[in-house]
Amino acid sequence: MAKLDKLITFAYLRGEVDIPQNVDDVALDHKVYTAQETLRMLMGDEFYQDFKNWYKNNLTNPAYTTLYPYIKQYVAWQSYEGWVITANFNPTRSGFRVHTEQNSVVASDIQMATIIKDAKQKSQYYKMLMVDFLDIHYADYPLYSRNCGKNLNGNTFHISAVKKSHHHKCKCNRCR
Repeated sequence: MAKLDKLITFAYLRGEVDIPQNVDDVALDHKVYTAQETLRMLMGDEFYQDFKNWYKNNLTNPAYTTLYPYIKQYVAWQSYEGWVITANFNPTRSGFRVHTEQNSVVASDIQMATIIKDAKQKSQYYKMLMVDFLDIHYADYPLYSRNCGKNLNGNTFHISAVKKSHHHKCKCNRCR
């Protein structure tokens, strides 16, 4: 994914979540990419590509302008969730190494589990806000598929861990 394709800036990411300023942008690049790929699954490919085109080209669309804050928060917190899992580790040719400094102690397994759990909960919270917003305002987003499409080859497939019912009662796992 090219730098122009990012839906958030690194400055926004650091301001929204608790990532230190001294963390290299390179360490966050793939986390943002991965977060946007999960966003793409939630939105559906056609809707995601249309939204990304709107963002890249500074087009005028009041519905997308209203949706964008939800997307920014979701991408930031999803990126943070991915980053926090590996924050203590440095990949090397010979495997992962734990990062240490002279005046610090690496977080324990229990501490890391708590931090990761908190990051996942916040990520899911912002995911739920975005999906609920889209479900309520679906008429403003004709490319958004409220159909849970179970066919992996279909255009409507997207995943969600949100357990709240859809408005269309399609009898999928979310609607039961």
